[in-house]
Amino acid sequence: MRRLKRQTVYTSFDWRSKYVVSSVKDQKECGSCYAFATTAVLESLYARKWGSNYLTNFSPQEIVDCSTSYGNYGCDGGNYRPCLNYLSARGNKITTLSSYPYVGYEKVCQTSSSSSAYLGSIQAWQVPTGDEKTMASALVNYGPLWVALYASSQQFMFYRSGVLSVSGCPNSVYYLDHAVVAVGFGYDSTYGMNYWIIKNSWSQYWGENGYIRIAKDRGNMCGVASE
Repeated sequence: MRRLKRQTVYTSFDWRSKYVVSSVKDQKECGSCYAFATTAVLESLYARKWGSNYLTNFSPQEIVDCSTSYGNYGCDGGNYRPCLNYLSARGNKITTLSSYPYVGYEKVCQTSSSSSAYLGSIQAWQVPTGDEKTMASALVNYGPLWVALYASSQQFMFYRSGVLSVSGCPNSVYYLDHAVVAVGFGYDSTYGMNYWIIKNSWSQYWGENGYIRIAKDRGNMCGVASE
């Protein structure tokens, strides 16, 4: 896996303003955050490649059902690497959400080439652990990023608004327990903090319409730049 080099970036950026970020979804009681984060990133990359008119909802359910033999665990968690390995083995295709709806539990794998989008060559790049400047550069230059972080704090789980900054929040890769997508960053003068704009998969009724702003350049807050 290639590692990214740092480049000059903006002080603020938001892929939502480019119309290449799909709507917030709800993973329900299934531990499928990894599938939602993966499909969300692929949706944005697909729209960037073909144009915002081609922003398409892909199926997290396909990832949940079909990537277990590649190292994921259905509703018990997973990672983006097995997701990409599965999709590569399938010919870099993924089924649309409308053709393979999400149900919130693991089913038998079912795919249909007639309702699939061709993603083209899929490559994964990794930001050096904890390097938030390179992470910001990668986000601007490549698109929304798959991110793992520590989400078990009360402050995260019951977040409603503002910039999340949790004293002592674990940032080691061993504590990362939730996959999300970074879609931008900015500065909040009220809090006096830079922040990441993070798309979650706990429905649009959680946080700021399904999003959370997490402190940026504050020592890799909650592991946001660890993986």
